[in-house]
Amino acid sequence: MYMNNTQASLVLTEAVNRLLSQCDLPSSLTIEQCASALAMSMTSFRRKLTQEETSYKLIQSKFLNELCVEALLTMQTKVDDLAIKLGYSERATFERAFRHKFGITPSQFRELSLVGSVESNYLKLTEIAENMPPMPESCQQLLLEKDRGNLDLQRVIDIVGQDVIFSGRIMGQASKAIYGRTPKSLKEAVSRNLGISTIVNFAVVYAVKDALQEHVEQVIIEQYSPAFLLAPKLFQRVRKLLMSDLKFDIALTEQVLVFSLLGIFLLSHKSTYKHEMMLYALKGMDDLHSLNLHIRESMAISLYSASSLMLSLWHIDASIVKQLTHLDKVSQLGAKGNEQDELILFMLSCLYFAAAGHSDFSALEQKAELLNIQKFDEIKQLLLALH
Repeated sequence: MYMNNTQASLVLTEAVNRLLSQCDLPSSLTIEQCASALAMSMTSFRRKLTQEETSYKLIQSKFLNELCVEALLTMQTKVDDLAIKLGYSERATFERAFRHKFGITPSQFRELSLVGSVESNYLKLTEIAENMPPMPESCQQLLLEKDRGNLDLQRVIDIVGQDVIFSGRIMGQASKAIYGRTPKSLKEAVSRNLGISTIVNFAVVYAVKDALQEHVEQVIIEQYSPAFLLAPKLFQRVRKLLMSDLKFDIALTEQVLVFSLLGIFLLSHKSTYKHEMMLYALKGMDDLHSLNLHIRESMAISLYSASSLMLSLWHIDASIVKQLTHLDKVSQLGAKGNEQDELILFMLSCLYFAAAGHSDFSALEQKAELLNIQKFDEIKQLLLALH
């Protein structure tokens, strides 16, 4: 019922998308032309889009991103025609821009996207996930004690202290400037810098990273692992800068932020038929929604579903898998979700954008303003620490 109400509330956004889809040159459709076609004044047009937590620039940019993705996934649109639709004067200009972002030409990217059938790719991903090694004993113990309700500070210290490698990683994370003063002991690292729930979440991230270390390009491991580990701090910063009293289930939301993009590791596995395509997609696509659309259509699985697949096979708390499934539905429908959903998707976009090494934060800054998040520069500085 809620999703239907949500869809109904996006009337103007849907109308703008329809106009763009009907336009021969959607990149050339101006905001003035769009408002006029909908018989609205510019003031009213902008105000109502703001009420839907978007803007004409964001809608048009997202539409063009998705147009590019869809065209490259099929053979229905020639590259020459696509270049014109996307606003380039000629194919050569489009190819130069595309190669600069992705590292290959549009035609090469299309060929990589079409490798293997959708069904065979999905089956391969499932096979890889099912054959992942078991998580380390320390991670298993933390999750077991958490499920039993026995996970207090001393129990965490006892479990982590027995795992020299994980203990060192925790001390290293806690010593980073973003988490406060350098701790003198494991107890300080847990109690003062990170917190018990964060330790458990980090244990899962490190377990996935170690399990796939030899099967995923090192550059992907090095870029995305720090982003997953930065998620709790980003969440804390956004709550501080949010100009509303919105209430979150903090522990669950933190898990969603830490785990949602873990599927990138599975999708980039060297045994998948499309792992080369993933490497180029991650390099070139700065919009998380467009990336997810491309993955879903070429691999029959979404990024969030890939994360859920790994977590469920490792028997991680069912509530997080349920939340990822909900987030995936919101994303697929292009619906607005509730305010918490929008903020979570925004934070995931921030983490992905920074991990991928992109530099133009203007779209994220505009989205932050629409979501009533002030002082975006503070968020930007936090994300730039990943570069």
